[in-house]
Amino acid sequence: MLRGRKPADSTADRAADGTASRAGSGAARKAVAAAAATAAAAALLTAAGPAGGAGAAEPVGTAELLGAVESVADIGIGGFGIGGRHRVAWAGAEFAPPGKSTVPAAVTYDRALVPVGAQVSVARYDSRRGMTVALDVRGLPEDRDYGAHVHTGPCGARPGDSGPHYRNVPAPRGSSAGPRHANPENEVWLDFTTDEHGEGRALSSHMWRFRAGEARSVVIHEHRTRHDPGRAGDAGRRLACVTVSLDPAPGR
Repeated sequence: MLRGRKPADSTADRAADGTASRAGSGAARKAVAAAAATAAAAALLTAAGPAGGAGAAEPVGTAELLGAVESVADIGIGGFGIGGRHRVAWAGAEFAPPGKSTVPAAVTYDRALVPVGAQVSVARYDSRRGMTVALDVRGLPEDRDYGAHVHTGPCGARPGDSGPHYRNVPAPRGSSAGPRHANPENEVWLDFTTDEHGEGRALSSHMWRFRAGEARSVVIHEHRTRHDPGRAGDAGRRLACVTVSLDPAPGR
């Protein structure tokens, strides 16, 4: 938490306080408050209107989003204080099909589950000891679960072009993915459920940062990510992809 400063936008605080007051005590109240604050924080990514092209000006002020994300950190997501944070990377775009010679910044491989014209925003924010990645999507089918992860390569014309999930601690070469390496602490999982308006959002906080050149996209999958041995990290088919360089800022 930034010392001596209240969040620039108190929406997340009000949502968390109002919802938590109706919940039980302890872990249940904390979980409800975290969900409310997460939704309020990620919603700020596109609160000012439709997303522009990748690398366009961010839709709301950085301070507003940081203030809302602080409320999430205070509740305990990621388990660490995230004061001293600043925006490292941001991208926003509308999904489009791959062209014959070009690949859009946000590409859909399944137009039924990720329609052309649906919007996506991805942001990465630094902390003293780690980072927070935020995902916001709009225009998808309503009331549906999706998986989403940071991948190592940029999006391509084919779903597999973005490569595997980014892992903070890579699995040994030749080994199969298991829960030890394919888990939401070692990877960046951004699973979400769309609401009645087809909107979804997620935040993922970690006490580590990406290696340079190894985190280049966010891929949306057909179902939530599995945790069980033998299927750990599996979220089904790759439905869409947004290219965004999530590398550390130069000199960091």
